[in-house]
Amino acid sequence: MSPDRFIFGVVMLPLLGAAIAFIAKAFGRDRWTKGLEYLGAFVGLGLPWVVMVATLPLVLEGGALEGVVGLWNPAVGIFYRFDGLAWMVNLLGFSVAGAAWIYSLGSGPKGPAFTAVFLIQTSALAATSMTADIFNLFVCLEVMGIASYVLIASSDKPGSFLAAFSYLMVSGTAMVFFLLGIYGFYRLTGYLSYQGIATGLASLPNFGGVTGILSLALITAAVAIRVAIMPLYGWLPDSHALAPHPVSAVLSGVLIKTPLFALSRVLLLLPLGAQAGELMGYAGAITALVAVVIALAQKDSKRLLAYHTVSQIGYVVAAWGAAIAVGVHTSLGALLMAGAFLHALFHALFKGLLFLSVGTATDTAGERNVYQLRGAGRILGRAGERFPVTTLTFFVAALAITAMPPMNGFASKTFLTYGLKGTWQYSLLFAASLGTMASFIKLSRIFWPPKKSTLTEPVETNPDKPMDPVHPARKIAQGLLALACIGTGLGAPALFALTTELFSSGPRAAGTTLGALARAPQLYSVDTLQTTLWILIGGIMVFLGAGTPWGSGLLRVVRERPRSFRGLFVSFSLGVAGLSAWLLFI
Repeated sequence: MSPDRFIFGVVMLPLLGAAIAFIAKAFGRDRWTKGLEYLGAFVGLGLPWVVMVATLPLVLEGGALEGVVGLWNPAVGIFYRFDGLAWMVNLLGFSVAGAAWIYSLGSGPKGPAFTAVFLIQTSALAATSMTADIFNLFVCLEVMGIASYVLIASSDKPGSFLAAFSYLMVSGTAMVFFLLGIYGFYRLTGYLSYQGIATGLASLPNFGGVTGILSLALITAAVAIRVAIMPLYGWLPDSHALAPHPVSAVLSGVLIKTPLFALSRVLLLLPLGAQAGELMGYAGAITALVAVVIALAQKDSKRLLAYHTVSQIGYVVAAWGAAIAVGVHTSLGALLMAGAFLHALFHALFKGLLFLSVGTATDTAGERNVYQLRGAGRILGRAGERFPVTTLTFFVAALAITAMPPMNGFASKTFLTYGLKGTWQYSLLFAASLGTMASFIKLSRIFWPPKKSTLTEPVETNPDKPMDPVHPARKIAQGLLALACIGTGLGAPALFALTTELFSSGPRAAGTTLGALARAPQLYSVDTLQTTLWILIGGIMVFLGAGTPWGSGLLRVVRERPRSFRGLFVSFSLGVAGLSAWLLFI
C-alpha cells in the first residue's frame, strides 16, 4: 500500500471501529455484543498505532504527504497534508483516547453506542490534524462538536443535557461566523485550500482589504471560542464538569487543542497571520492568569479542574502565538512551538489523569465539594481499593500540573516559559503558576486525613449503572497515565528534540532545529530549580491568603459572578471587532 493511502488509516480505522460497534448495537446478542464492541475499540484505537509507527520514519526525515483526496479536481477536492504536525496531534489524540476508553469500562458510560460515538470523535480529531483546506476544517470541527454534544449528554448527572445544549449553541454560533469567513476568502480568491487562499490574497492589493481582514478575524475568533480563550471560555466549565469522567479527559486533553494546531497551518501561510497569532498569544497569557484565579475560587472539584483546563490552554496559546508571530522558521519560533506542543501533550496526560483519579474518589465518596470531602483515600479503601492507586496517581498528576520535578509538567513549562523570558507574558505565566500551586494544595485536601466526624462511607452505587471504584479498568487507565507522566518527564529532553525535529517538516531555515535545541534551557540548572522553589513558596502563601476572611470574600465574589449566553455572545462580537481592528491598524 502506498504511503499516501496508508496515512488515512488514522481517520478510517476509528470509523471502521465505530461501524463494528454499531453492528454490535443493532444486531449483536448478549453473548456477542461485548466482543464486537471490544473489537471495534481495538480497530479504532489500537490499529492506528501501526500507522503511527510506520509513518514515523517519513516525518522524521522532514517529509510530508499532501494532495487531493481521490481523483477530484483541485478546485473542488479535499486537500490533505500529513507531516510532523499531523503526526504529533495524532499522538496526542490516540494516547488520551485509548486510556479514557479503558477507564470507561469501569466507570461508564459504556456499551456499543458510547464506543461508536467516541470513535467517531477520535476520527474527526485525526482528520482535523490532516486537513489542508478551510471548508474541510469546518466539516471536521462540526463532526467533532456533534460527537461531543452526544458524549457530554451521555452522563447521568443533573444538568448534563443543559451543558451539552449550551455547548451546542455556543459552538454552532461560532461556526456560523467561521462559515462567513470561508465565504469571504472564497469570494476573494476562488480557493478553499490553505495554499490557494494564501497565494490568492498575496496577489490582491492590501491582501484583500477589509474583506480579507474580516474573514481572517472571523475564522480566528471562531477557533478561539473552541479553544476557550478569554473571554470566550464560558461554555467550557459546565461541559467538562458535567461530562462523564473519561469524556472530560478527552475534552480537556485533546479536543480544545486540536483546532489550535490546525489553525497554525492557516496563520503560517496567510498574510497578516503573524499579527493574528501575536494577539492570540497575548490573550493566552491573560487567560492563564485569570482562569487560575477563577479555578481557585471553586468548590466543586471537577469545576476546579475545568477552569484549570482554561488556564493551562492559556500557557499553550501564549507560546503558540509568540511562535507564530516571530515565525517558526526561526530558532526562537521553533523553541516556542515545540514547547507549546509538548505542554499540550503533557497536559493531556496529567489533566486526563486528574479527571479520572478525582472522578474515582468523588464518585466513591458521593461528594464533590472540596471544602467538605476529606479522607478520600480511606473511603476508597473501605470500598475495596487495598492498594491506594487512586491516591498515588492523583498526586503524580498534581505534581505534574504544578511543575514539580521530575514530572512532565515541570519540563514542558520550563521549555515553554524560557522562550518568553523578558516579556510581560512571562510575568503573567509565573503568577499563574503560583495560583496553580495554591489550587492543587486546596484540591489535595480531599485526600488529607479526615476528622472523625467528616469521614463518610462509600456511597451505594446505582444497580442500573454500577460504578466499581476498584474495577481493574480504572486502575489500568490511571496507572498507564501516571507512568506516562513520570516517563515523559524523565525523557523530556529527548522528546523536546523529537518534537522540534517533527515540526521541522516544511519550509524552514537551515539550522533551525539545531538553533532551537541550543536555545533550550537545562532542566535541572540552578536557575530553573530556584524558579520552582519560588513557585512552591509563593503557591503556599497564596493558598494561605485565600483562606483568610478577605481572601475567602474575594473568591466568593469571583465564584458567584453572573454568567450568561448573552455575555458570551457579546464577548465573541467584541473579540472579532478587536481582532479586526488589530489587523487593520497594527
